[in-house]
Amino acid sequence: MGHRKQSAPRRSSLAYLPRGRASRIVPRVKYWPPYDGEPRLLGFIGYKAGHTTIYYIDNTPSSPTQGLEVAKVGTVIATPPVIIAGIVGYTEENGALKEYTRVWASNIPGEIKRNIPTWRPNEKEKLEKLKNSIDKLREVRVIALARPKLAGLPKKKVDLIEIKVGGPIDKALEYAINKLGKEVRISEVFNNGEYVDVIAVSRGKGFEGVVGRHKVKIQPRKKRKTRREVGAIGGRSPAYVTYTVPRAGQLGYHRRTEFNKRILLMAENGLEYTPKGGFPHFGVVKTEAIVVEGTVPGVPKRAIVLRAPARPPRLHEAPQIIMVGVPR
Repeated sequence: MGHRKQSAPRRSSLAYLPRGRASRIVPRVKYWPPYDGEPRLLGFIGYKAGHTTIYYIDNTPSSPTQGLEVAKVGTVIATPPVIIAGIVGYTEENGALKEYTRVWASNIPGEIKRNIPTWRPNEKEKLEKLKNSIDKLREVRVIALARPKLAGLPKKKVDLIEIKVGGPIDKALEYAINKLGKEVRISEVFNNGEYVDVIAVSRGKGFEGVVGRHKVKIQPRKKRKTRREVGAIGGRSPAYVTYTVPRAGQLGYHRRTEFNKRILLMAENGLEYTPKGGFPHFGVVKTEAIVVEGTVPGVPKRAIVLRAPARPPRLHEAPQIIMVGVPR
């Protein structure tokens, strides 16, 4: 018997398990970072439009290109205003958050009431209950209503997402009540140069084999069975395959979080950053938009949730922008 390799580098990663399809197209935020400043929303929702090139002066400390002009890819995200459709108060029970009460706004536009609860007679009573139970509350969130139609999408159904209100509980509740039924713009939530975390559903690629899914090594030419498989899936006893063995299955369409994406530009009219002829598979950005540094998961028109950074870096200054787009 010739030389036999006794060890090999691990194929693929066990960081994301299970690798199944995302449960919803608009991802739910599972963690909100602590915030003690003035009350404001800690998140926003937008729609991915496409990519562009940003030329700016690098102001990252200790960077090899600090002070020089660099060209980076930027992602344009359409961020139409959201409507605060409701307020949710949470209490703490056995170390976990539990919904205390939920209040819906009464002045929601009629054309978008199709998929949300309508105003009920006891909503005023729930609002008074929320005000009088400030000592019981541990967290205040708002129900943000995003309208894809304003971003130029053909989708008629609105997108709902819960967003935490940062700050002390009393001020956060007061802020939420003042904003109930009103519009909130991206400029009221984030500033230019600020870092955000991006939560989205990645591009779906369907059922994929073990080589394409886990990048395992293709077997030699004289393999008795198939070549695009793992060398062994385990012993005969116990009679099951462990979760650490790479297997074929779903690839893509996973919920993913990317940390610390810097907002390079913010504009009231996204037409400024739209290329001639519009973005492929999206078209022209007709509403407010931002440009974040780097790429974000998902395909054009997909919902993107922007969250306050969980692990923010020290740098919070907007760089000097030289040019946007490819020079002609």
